[in-house]
Amino acid sequence: MRSFWALVAVAAVWWPTAASADAVITGRGCAIDGNTIQVGSKLKDNKCWGGINVRLHGSIAKELDEQCPTSDGNSWPCGRAARFSLAQLLKRRSITCYHIDGAFKDNVPMVTCLSGRKDLALEMVLQGVAEAAHDEPRRYELEEADAKKAKRGLWK
Repeated sequence: MRSFWALVAVAAVWWPTAASADAVITGRGCAIDGNTIQVGSKLKDNKCWGGINVRLHGSIAKELDEQCPTSDGNSWPCGRAARFSLAQLLKRRSITCYHIDGAFKDNVPMVTCLSGRKDLALEMVLQGVAEAAHDEPRRYELEEADAKKAKRGLWK
């Protein structure tokens, strides 16, 4: 029995610890744009009401009214497509957002949000409706390369 407790003590010291979050926000999400979610809000008259605004960390979607060029010289509403994609990821699901490193952008917390086991920023980059934030060391870089190769979303 003594060796069991010695093993537990060694494991407790050497076991990698999880990153601690500065804040954890949980609730239903409402997409304001392709970067911003209102957590704990209700959708009323096609607008988000009564929640806490957070921004996805690690991905950058186009502004809501932004148009993006296509290979044939036309344009498409890539900003609205990003909001639609994020709204689909949020549909009828509770999300959990972790404000880990204390970062803010425009006074809105930068967070990592999960819907079930899906990282929402990663999913946006994979779908090609958001770019990887290249100021983050290698975060979502491979997923962006995959979206480019498959010519999804922004990479059409």
